[in-house]
Amino acid sequence: MTAPNNPTSRNRQAGVALLESLIAMLIFSFGILGLIGILGQSIRATNDARYRAEAANLANAVIGEMWSTAPATLDTNFGTGGTKLTAWRTQVASLLPSATGANVPLVDLTQAGLSSQSRSVVVTVFWQLPGEAARHQFLITAQIGKNT
Repeated sequence: MTAPNNPTSRNRQAGVALLESLIAMLIFSFGILGLIGILGQSIRATNDARYRAEAANLANAVIGEMWSTAPATLDTNFGTGGTKLTAWRTQVASLLPSATGANVPLVDLTQAGLSSQSRSVVVTVFWQLPGEAARHQFLITAQIGKNT
């Protein structure tokens, strides 16, 4: 048996504390990297929720404008090239990323309504998150005019 103060047993233990601390730092680093990854995903989900809420607000705003517009001027204001439609598209482009080109919001006024004095309107808002290839959309349908 060797005594605990024997120099040969101390030589075998030399550097063990350093090795243990290096392994502990490696495990800690992997934990920190995992937390950074989770933070990045939460920021992406928050941005997506923000843009989705913004798209819903914008679509509801244009439908509210249509409800307050006289049925006779609906095509003039919200049809192709209409003044209110153009202003709304400009607002959408300023608030949502990539809401131009192929992602221009659509307003479809051609659907028949529940009665001869109304029509169904379909509003579709598109957006694309920065650095993402997938295109997102929000679609809402409303009845404009008298439904009786």
